[in-house]
Amino acid sequence: MFEITTPSRVHMTLIDMNGGFGRQDGSAGLTLLEGGIRLRAKKSDVISIAGFDKTCFGPGTELFDYIQKSISPLLKEGDGIEIHLLSDVKQHIGLGSGTQLALSAAMALNELYDLKKSVRELAALTKRGGTSGIGVHAFEKGGFIVDAGHKTKDKNGFVPSSRSTAPPADLILRTEFPDWDVIVAIPPDTGISGDTEKHFFQSVCPIPKVEAFEVSHVILMQMVPAIIEKDIASLGDAVDRLQKVGFKKHEVEIQPPEVKSLMEDFKKCGVYGAGVSSFGPAVYGFSENRKDSENIKSALLEKMPPGSDVMITKANNSGAKWHV
Repeated sequence: MFEITTPSRVHMTLIDMNGGFGRQDGSAGLTLLEGGIRLRAKKSDVISIAGFDKTCFGPGTELFDYIQKSISPLLKEGDGIEIHLLSDVKQHIGLGSGTQLALSAAMALNELYDLKKSVRELAALTKRGGTSGIGVHAFEKGGFIVDAGHKTKDKNGFVPSSRSTAPPADLILRTEFPDWDVIVAIPPDTGISGDTEKHFFQSVCPIPKVEAFEVSHVILMQMVPAIIEKDIASLGDAVDRLQKVGFKKHEVEIQPPEVKSLMEDFKKCGVYGAGVSSFGPAVYGFSENRKDSENIKSALLEKMPPGSDVMITKANNSGAKWHV
């Protein structure tokens, strides 16, 4: 029997969606302790998936088809896997559940069938990390992450990871994140995905070079130093700056009014930073102590629509954990 617990992640921004200097993509993101995937798996001669509430997912359901497509390159004829989800899988909310789910199922096969694949190899086989490498590196190492993106010649245009044929992005920086609270507010909406996401990339890219320069500068000279020096106010300022420039600016522009209002509420409540994670609708920021965080959570929930959630968590500085 195989069991795994993965982190989730906030995707802070793509860095260079211009590609004029021979590279594109590049990402910054933070691994989170909560909100990830928990599952148990064992060998079988077919693929079967049961939800944490004992719901069975069969062919034709989004979850089953996604897992089957992700792990099919790893399965030999006659081999299968029985997966029991131990947590709810909230897709398209901006916390990277797709990558964590694909890598969890792939790692289960890797361990159960002794395939001896690395995390990077599993990511390539499941076609994850082809635009942003944050989810892959969050799974493997945790922490605050900046990835290297890809050579422009290796990419099939400006596309999301789910449509990219490139290998997983290499790691530039991985560092421990301070023991601050991370506040993640999740409205009852879903972010864009699939063909809509692909068309969005193609409609806003290439981003002007000067904006790629600014994003790079914010990350290198403000965000990374703030994390290393444990300067939460400077980190919050860096997050706020990223919402107004580059690819992230366009991601923020397409958010519904409720998300934009939520970002303003973060600032009014004293949260350090108010950033949209990936395509949203999750909004994240930082707090120095749990008492303030609990007060912020209560204040945010009073203003958010029914079905919303506010998660107070910490950074995960180690990545996914599993055992057989």
